[in-house]
Amino acid sequence: MKEAMVTRDIREYVEMLDRRGDLIRVSQPVNPLDEMGAFIARADMTGNSKAILFEKAVGSEYPVLANTVGTSHRRIAECFGVSYEKAVPEVAEKMGKILGSGGIAPVMVDPAKAPCRETILKGQDADLTRLPILRLNPEDGRGSQSTEGRFITSLAVSQPAPGAHNLSYHRAEVQGPRKAATWIFRMTGDARSMEEYWGAKMVDKKPVKRPDARPFPVAFAFGVTPEFLLTGANPAMPFKGNDYAFIGGLLGRPVELVKCETVDVAVPASSEIVVEGVMKPFDFGEQGRFASFNGFYDEPRKRPIFEVTAITMRKNPTFQHVHIGLPLNECNNMASFFRSVRVFRDVQMIMPNIVDVFVAPEAGCGFTVHMSIKKGRVGEPRMAMLRAYTALTGFAKHVFVYDHDIDIRNPIERDWALAHRFIPDRDLVIVPNVVGMVIEPLAQGKVGTPSLLGVHDGHPELPLNVRSFMGVDCTVPLGLKVMDRVVRKPELEARVDKLWAAVAKT
Repeated sequence: MKEAMVTRDIREYVEMLDRRGDLIRVSQPVNPLDEMGAFIARADMTGNSKAILFEKAVGSEYPVLANTVGTSHRRIAECFGVSYEKAVPEVAEKMGKILGSGGIAPVMVDPAKAPCRETILKGQDADLTRLPILRLNPEDGRGSQSTEGRFITSLAVSQPAPGAHNLSYHRAEVQGPRKAATWIFRMTGDARSMEEYWGAKMVDKKPVKRPDARPFPVAFAFGVTPEFLLTGANPAMPFKGNDYAFIGGLLGRPVELVKCETVDVAVPASSEIVVEGVMKPFDFGEQGRFASFNGFYDEPRKRPIFEVTAITMRKNPTFQHVHIGLPLNECNNMASFFRSVRVFRDVQMIMPNIVDVFVAPEAGCGFTVHMSIKKGRVGEPRMAMLRAYTALTGFAKHVFVYDHDIDIRNPIERDWALAHRFIPDRDLVIVPNVVGMVIEPLAQGKVGTPSLLGVHDGHPELPLNVRSFMGVDCTVPLGLKVMDRVVRKPELEARVDKLWAAVAKT
């Protein structure tokens, strides 16, 4: 494997992207309310995966960096030092080695020398409205206490136990200068940690307020290199582990940390901006509509309130934004990549003959899974598809399994295999009434009862989070002689590559 790409901080990383032509500089004033989000979405949908630097944000003195990782797997592969063509299996292998070794422990630095502590804002000065926080999509925030629908969608940092450091993502709607209604996603380490601090489940209808319940400390870090963003998006990181040690193992050097000014959380010392705060027990607010990863507006829901206690930053900082909304986008790209890695690692435990996994980001980063295997036994495709469903804890809705000669990232190859290697009454697997995803659009009923929304096309609506699962076997049956497939010859393609490049120059 190649060495991982290493840069000192986000400023050095942006300079590197700029030098090699991977950065779009937008010098015109752009409004963080809707305009930035629409610009990012336009770049994403046209296949432009360059990072975007908005140099003038309307209403703020700070520029905005978007698409740090972008919508391609190329920069992910660079960060891990693996090949783009085999990124998922090679990242899975590298992850296993780093986690197995424990990585490289982080080091604490003197706060006086930490770049992210060059400016410290407390009290009335710790004001979220100073930051160019985006309204990502036009209808975001409807139905909440917010008047603008600005959402923080960046990296969250917590310290759930001594020696443990957790990186993750939460969406936080700004509802005042020092508060934001925050969705702590279930199944994440922070959700479990917050419930330990509070002494109650977030879903409890009437939680018993324990006298030892305490505020859960957390910080949002903006302006970090891709390694931090990618680790936060990786569901395979162990709960109460040391995510910084993993990043250290990836970089080959210890991560430099500094303790927050007001909460017991350690953040990357080179962060551009850090927003510190707490979530007090049972303090909830109404979070408005939000265009989620599946391309639908999620409805208003009650969420814990994040109370800002301090904002620290570098001099002349850059605000970093991770985009989410209508697929394809950066959030879906990172989430789908690491869900691919998770499925690969899980299936590999029982089937070493797995070749590759592609969780389609455009389908909502988990609903549709494509997998290729070197089939050796009857029944392996079904075993693989069911393992993929459980690996994603019910998230996967459709799993397609192909032979190893199919490029599962190429929709032309996938469609060819579906057309010529799949027979519905033989190769289709449907499992009814299984657990789905909490914002599955067609399963938004009530827990334990049919939905009250009526009947659709003659079918009663499913209860909340319950739907069917589909597996599609697009592999050639073992022992069946079929016509030879037309395949390209690598040596011939190499000669044509040179000819093509020469003709393109003329």
